[in-house]
Amino acid sequence: MATKTKTKKHTNSKKKNIKDNKKTKPAKKKIEIKKYEVKSGKSEEFGSKYLSLLLDGKKAAKQEVGCDTKKPLVLVFATNLNGEKDLLDREILFALLEGLRILDMKAVVISTQQMGDINNLSELPTFSNNHIIWYNPKTDNSGRGREEKEIDRLLLAADMAVIFDQHLELIHLLMNYGVVIVGGHKSPLLEEYKPNEETGNSFLYKKKSHWEIFATVVRALETFRFPYDWKNIIKKIYK
Repeated sequence: MATKTKTKKHTNSKKKNIKDNKKTKPAKKKIEIKKYEVKSGKSEEFGSKYLSLLLDGKKAAKQEVGCDTKKPLVLVFATNLNGEKDLLDREILFALLEGLRILDMKAVVISTQQMGDINNLSELPTFSNNHIIWYNPKTDNSGRGREEKEIDRLLLAADMAVIFDQHLELIHLLMNYGVVIVGGHKSPLLEEYKPNEETGNSFLYKKKSHWEIFATVVRALETFRFPYDWKNIIKKIYK
């Protein structure tokens, strides 16, 4: 009889321990996974973090190629990176470049149709800001092919790019590097920046005249002087 009582007591004690364990067992925590997508613009946290990394990367790339980090590096796409023809009439292009000489920036003309002024990006500092630098993205002056990592560094260091066609591949490429575009108004990917409304991701011209393109570049440079506004534009690129 005593054995039965002991067994019963032991069984009751075991049940109680199991019950107590169930009570004290910590509840499963619900894990919330945020999806950070560059182009979604849904997460402010990601936007700020990515923007900070992007701007730090640009600063480091500029320092690496010896450019002044406080002055804009502007790429002028006379051709696409792999293009075989000019995207703007040469007369208009040279009139535009003559005007760009007076602006406080460093301009690099991308052209596969002309020999470059530099063999590699480390030579950029040897040119003053008012000098227009020609850069062939395919080959250097000795005829050797450019390394992909050099093009990568140039795009990362660039603050803005002047383009003359609506080639979606080029626009996507520049946007991925956080490069603000000065371009034509017909592209579905580009929206005119409006400072009062803080909307838009680019600076657009309506006519391919050197005067209008020059005036649009000037507007972009004026905005570059205000870091808050410039950061807002870059954020809009990814939304």
